This record gives sequence, C-alpha cells and structure tokens, in this order.
Amino acid sequence: MAKHSDHNKLIADAAKTALASLSCQRKGRSRIWISDQRYWVIQIEFQPSGWGKGCYLNVGAAWLWYARKGLPFNVGYRVADFIPFESPEQFAPLITEMAARAAQEMLALRAKFKTFEDIRHYLVSHITHDGWPVYHAAIATGLAGDIVSSNEFFRRIETWRTIGFDWKEKLKSDSALLARLLGDPAAFRGAMLRVIEQCRALNGLPPDPDCLESLGSIVAR
Repeated sequence: MAKHSDHNKLIADAAKTALASLSCQRKGRSRIWISDQRYWVIQIEFQPSGWGKGCYLNVGAAWLWYARKGLPFNVGYRVADFIPFESPEQFAPLITEMAARAAQEMLALRAKFKTFEDIRHYLVSHITHDGWPVYHAAIATGLAGDIVSSNEFFRRIETWRTIGFDWKEKLKSDSALLARLLGDPAAFRGAMLRVIEQCRALNGLPPDPDCLESLGSIVAR
C-alpha cells in the first residue's frame, strides 16, 4: 500500500519542478505556491479533497490592497478538476501534467496583468456587482490618479446596503476613510502602501521595499 508521504511528495516535487524556476515560492510546507507581484500575487493551490487523496488545481490573482488574512481568488480559481491518487505510478504523470498547467496559467496571468494599466482597465470593466468589485475599481482608479472615477466608485460603496453584515460595514467604513484622502495623491498612496504592507504581513509575505516606488510610478503617470 502506498504511503501518505508518496502522495504529498509527488505533488511537492512536481510543483517545484514547474514553478520554482519561474520565481514562485512555496508557502511553508503547504500545497500553495505564490508568484509575488508586489501589490498583488498569483496564488497557485494544489487543493486537497476531503473525500480522498489527490488534488484540484486553483490559480488566480489576489489584490493586496485590503488588509485581510487569507488570500482570495479575485480573478480566476478552478482550472483543473480533481485527479485521484491510486498509486505513485498512476499519479506521477498526472500531477506532472497538472503542475505544468499551473505554470502555464500563472504565466498567462502575469501577461494579462503586465502593467498597472492592465489591472485598472480590467477592474473598471469587470464590475459585476456591488461590494468588492467596486472597491477594487475605486482603489485602482485612485492610484492611477483618476480622482473623479475613484470618487464615483467610493460613493457607490457609501450607498451600498450593508445592514446585518459586519464585513460589509467594515468595507464601507474603510472605504470612507480612503475616499477622504483622494485629494492628496501622496497621502492616498501612502495609506495604500500601509494597507498592502499589512496584508503582506498577515499572509506571511516578506516586506517589499520597492512597493512604494512601484505605487509612486503609477501615480506619476
């Protein structure tokens, strides 16, 4: 009978082979790998199942301009269905193929969001409902120096119905504080840098001394 370690080691080895050379880092000893893009990350998760050995593959982008523990999949998520582990011989080629798919999806996201303008345009054109999509658009347009659009998005959050939902109330409150800083681009940028640094710390990401320069260049354009 195959040992449990066979299963996890095959996943770890395949992921390392496919992702480490592409500047992705494994999160501790978990099944999650991160491509660190400073103010956003690409999260690659070889997700386990509660029903049996094996894994799914989830790949997506997470914006870091809201301080929270746990990285969401703001763009993207499930890209490959569950592959079961039956034996090392059966599983090895399947997980190798899945890891190669993970690298492909990660590189596609890097290309899709190569510049901040790519991110801003995507967020503004993909507001599917109130809440987080509007918040992300407000932040992106604010960082880009589009004060009019950012104000409009923040006002939309201000009128959002949030009664009975603590997380919605907090998002509305945090948004109101940020909206007051829009008239001072340096203050807004500084506030966002602090939020990003806090989000990075909460999720075990190292401090990024170049993040301020990155945000500064966005506003300067």
